[in-house]
Amino acid sequence: MDKPKSKAVPAAADRPTIGKGVIVRSPFFSKPTAGILIGTYDEDTTDVIVQAFPVGREPLQIPAIPYFETEPDDTVRSAVWLA
Repeated sequence: MDKPKSKAVPAAADRPTIGKGVIVRSPFFSKPTAGILIGTYDEDTTDVIVQAFPVGREPLQIPAIPYFETEPDDTVRSAVWLA
């Protein structure tokens, strides 16, 4: 079954609030991992700041990673979406 294509969130108002649980996909981890949204930027970007908690590693802050409304397809290497 094909997943619908996801688009990055266009405006800061559509982003989750700080402290929400998120899923983080990044080249730093072999699998997506849990995280917490700890910061946002102005409306000119879809990037957010997250604290990720990969299994078997120390927590890691990622200062700029794109936020998506839903899980993007596997071709997107770095992404954050609500848990």
